[in-house]
Amino acid sequence: MWFRLTVRECPGSLTAMVHATLQLRLVGLPTGHSTQHGRLEFVALDAAEEEEPYAVDVDCAVETMGSRVLVRGDVRGTAQSTCHRCLRPFARTLATRFEVTLQKGVTEADSEDIVSVPENAAEYDLAPHVREAVILEEPIRLVCRVDCKGLCPRCGGDLNQGSCGCGEVSDPRWSPLERLRRQLE
Repeated sequence: MWFRLTVRECPGSLTAMVHATLQLRLVGLPTGHSTQHGRLEFVALDAAEEEEPYAVDVDCAVETMGSRVLVRGDVRGTAQSTCHRCLRPFARTLATRFEVTLQKGVTEADSEDIVSVPENAAEYDLAPHVREAVILEEPIRLVCRVDCKGLCPRCGGDLNQGSCGCGEVSDPRWSPLERLRRQLE
């Protein structure tokens, strides 16, 4: 296995934030095609700025061509989310891909798509590329299921559990039109 995973917790944080790296060993990497596997756990903020823990498996196809290394990764895993309609926690699956080209021995890359690394670099951290790919696939609105009814705007009851009993509340601004509708019936 060519990946080395490092996980540490941040003391003093309200939640145990997991910081992880997914190191691709560049020293001794065979020329040609190889495959690498690893696991990454991290916490990110969703669109509502709530912490969302991720646990993903990363499978990479690595193509070594002299001083250039092409890494194509498939990312699959789960995220623990909070439904934006009913506020209940739920687990959801995710799948995405990323690609990065590493160029050894160049101080400046000639393109945005190429990352320059020192000639004698022993490892390269793929975790930022994995996190970026996952976050770019993050939906703006997270719902536990398509037909989630959410919460009652008056009492806050979960409408997925059934009617809350509040009844329909009409907006007083519509009352003149409601009187007109009754007159026309």
